[in-house]
Amino acid sequence: MKHSHPPEEDQVFEKPSKSEIKRRLEARQTLAEEISKLTPDKWKQMPIPERLLEGLQETAQVRSHGGIRRHIQFLGKIMGTFSEEEVQAMKQALIKIVGVNRASKMKI
Repeated sequence: MKHSHPPEEDQVFEKPSKSEIKRRLEARQTLAEEISKLTPDKWKQMPIPERLLEGLQETAQVRSHGGIRRHIQFLGKIMGTFSEEEVQAMKQALIKIVGVNRASKMKI
């Protein structure tokens, strides 16, 4: 007699693989890095949540190469807490600010 799968295993709601989660987080970190390169005036044109804005404002104080890398990772970690809709809104605003040509060269 064959065992059939329990019904819950047949559902389409698969959780993302570790690789997929990592790709998403890396994409969000890259987006945070690109946003951090903009001026604070440009940030005002974007739907940036307060805690990310605070992290972005701290970016100017970071001087060492390693410190910058760690700070970008920190910004990426903050980005990881946002919904997909929030991230997409920031991405669309960034594209609108820098233009499609420049945005296509970014890894966002």
